[in-house]
Amino acid sequence: YSNDELFHETVRWARMLLDTYQFETVSIMPPDGYTSICQCEKCKGKDSPERNERGLLSDHVWDFVNRVAKEIAKTHPRAKVLNCAYGVYTLPPLKIEKLEPNVQVCIVGGRRPVNKSGVKGEGESSPDVLRAAWQKKTDNQLLNFENYPFTDRGWYLPSYSAHAIGESVNATKGSSAGEDIWLSAAQNFATRNIGFNHFMVYFTARMYWGGKDTDVDTMLREYCHLFYGPAEQEMLAFFTYCEANWNAMEEDKAKADEALALFEKAKSKTDAASVYGKRIDLIDDYLNGLRMKSEQLGQKRGPVPRVRLVGDAYDIVIDGKLDEEYWQTCPVAATGKFRELQTGRTPTFGTSFKSGWQGGNLYFAFRCDELPNEKPVSASTRDDDQAIWHGDLIEIELATETHSYYQIAISPAGHIVDLDRGTAKGQWFGWDSKAEVATHIADDHWTVEIRFPVTADENDPLNQIIGRHPTQSLPWHINLCRQRIRENGQELSALSPTGTTGFHEPMKFAHFYDGRSHQFDFDSEVTDFAIGFSNAAKQRKADVFLALAEREKITDLQKSAALEQAAMLDKASADAIIQRIPVESVKKTAQMQSLLAHGKAPEVISQFANEELTQWPFWKRGDGYHLRGRAYNITKEGAKAEADLSKALAWISEPRRRDSILLTLALNRQYNLSDEDGALEAFNAIVAGREQIGSADEYAALQGIARVQTRRGEYDEALTTLNRANLDKLQGTWRENILKSIEDVKEAKRVSVN
Repeated sequence: YSNDELFHETVRWARMLLDTYQFETVSIMPPDGYTSICQCEKCKGKDSPERNERGLLSDHVWDFVNRVAKEIAKTHPRAKVLNCAYGVYTLPPLKIEKLEPNVQVCIVGGRRPVNKSGVKGEGESSPDVLRAAWQKKTDNQLLNFENYPFTDRGWYLPSYSAHAIGESVNATKGSSAGEDIWLSAAQNFATRNIGFNHFMVYFTARMYWGGKDTDVDTMLREYCHLFYGPAEQEMLAFFTYCEANWNAMEEDKAKADEALALFEKAKSKTDAASVYGKRIDLIDDYLNGLRMKSEQLGQKRGPVPRVRLVGDAYDIVIDGKLDEEYWQTCPVAATGKFRELQTGRTPTFGTSFKSGWQGGNLYFAFRCDELPNEKPVSASTRDDDQAIWHGDLIEIELATETHSYYQIAISPAGHIVDLDRGTAKGQWFGWDSKAEVATHIADDHWTVEIRFPVTADENDPLNQIIGRHPTQSLPWHINLCRQRIRENGQELSALSPTGTTGFHEPMKFAHFYDGRSHQFDFDSEVTDFAIGFSNAAKQRKADVFLALAEREKITDLQKSAALEQAAMLDKASADAIIQRIPVESVKKTAQMQSLLAHGKAPEVISQFANEELTQWPFWKRGDGYHLRGRAYNITKEGAKAEADLSKALAWISEPRRRDSILLTLALNRQYNLSDEDGALEAFNAIVAGREQIGSADEYAALQGIARVQTRRGEYDEALTTLNRANLDKLQGTWRENILKSIEDVKEAKRVSVN
């Protein structure tokens, strides 16, 4: 709006409309979802970041309106120029003392009788203060725009707010030039949700008819008497309770159930065939949404992860590179790693994330590990391209304290598809997150950086995330997910594994909040396959995994994973268990594991030497290479062991399993290939950069390094290496082993001196 050409074209366009159609008023309101300005030399500094978000662009937008109005007055002195006080230009401008006389202000949400957050606005954003502030800026009466009942966008709460409607209409009488109410109801409004929609329209229209003292209570009692006959008192009690408590029913099952119980009392008072019974049936149908919500609230959230924002994000530039200081020093509580979706195990290709909040913006950064020199698959060609789900992507599921839930998918190419799953299915794609996103593709990973503008203003549900800053008492719930698709397999992973084949399990969403460290309550009785698999792994008992494999409605992948673990733990019954594994690559892996456990490495070679592991699903390929490589190492086929074990590292990301592969690789190089340099490299890869040594593979690596150093006559270096084991705290077998290794080094040193 700093552009002179746009200004002159707008004036010309407005004059054309007034001349052609004899309009009395012409609107020059910015487009819907207008939330930011560019930072070119003309626009730079014209926003007001120091103000409430609803005044961010007030001076910029209303200056443009005022200048256009001044020009229009020269040629059309009776015409009005209309603009809505909306979004980031809701608050009055500070740099304009009085608007031009022909400017017509229309406040969007100037009454706001129903607000899902339960708060109509605070301070200068509250409706009464907002109206008073605008009245100081213009001598014209104010127009008002409202948008309800929202039932076409998924509204289901019983917000029968006769008093809120009545009192807010009365408050504008004498100062209002009129109202425009967008009835956001479905096209089949005569039947669908009519039990709620009619109430909102009826009381709004009736309140227009009287003076400022029109009595809402009298009107409500009359309505209950005329509409519901013998159930009038019970319906009055129902409406009164709903008005006082509806905004809590999305979280409070007791309040939802009380409202439903009051309605059942009213329902019992009428004959279903009577006109009163039929009217109550309309409300009964509308309340099905509340009944489903009550049932959902009865299903407690089980154990889920939590992500905690710590401090403010700063100086983030959305370019996909994640090189800003904030990302480099991001508090650990605001970060995390993904796990495989169905089982909760470490995925083949790791994904990590970081999060932050600055002002009214939510930030996420993702790093998706890839096979070196293999680019991710982008199936989308543009934003809002639903082909995105045929390729690799990051997906964000986000439920705020007032809305559940938003879905945002981002492809490696940086295309975005955003949906509002809190609305009717046919309208999911009508929402625009207004996100700023960038991606970057490197040799062995790709990254995503995204910023979401967040607003508490519910007047524009089609744009931006609606919610307030998440807190411990009112947390958001999120899941962050990744899809990797190739011709030879698919891997899904997430911050909170759902234990299913899909991401869309809202009760599995993680807690997301700002504040001190906090343990959220959860229902220990809630379980799923991923939770069960984790518990079974802790118990390390075959019968627990076997029971898990018998659960109803589990996938072949889940059944295979459980049986594979059971076969490893029950060596005597392994053959019978393995035969029950439905996924062929998992069955073959279990067979190799069982043969090695029984000391039959040669049989692994005879059965699987010609196995084409490149045809296996990529998520199982690493296990195949690892186990066959172990067999080659045992049978002293060093070159083949080297090839398989090296390939295994590319397909396995779990740190302990990688250490196991590296240790076998090092031993194969040392004893089968006589490659001490290569062995030293692999041993060092296990312990490099680790301040504390604690695993068996790490202790074995220290011993391996010390052996090579001793053979080279580097005795002091070998002793320094072994002392990393921290003997003062080391106990048990490994203490004895390390002590023996130290003695061996000292003895070798004595022999060399003599």
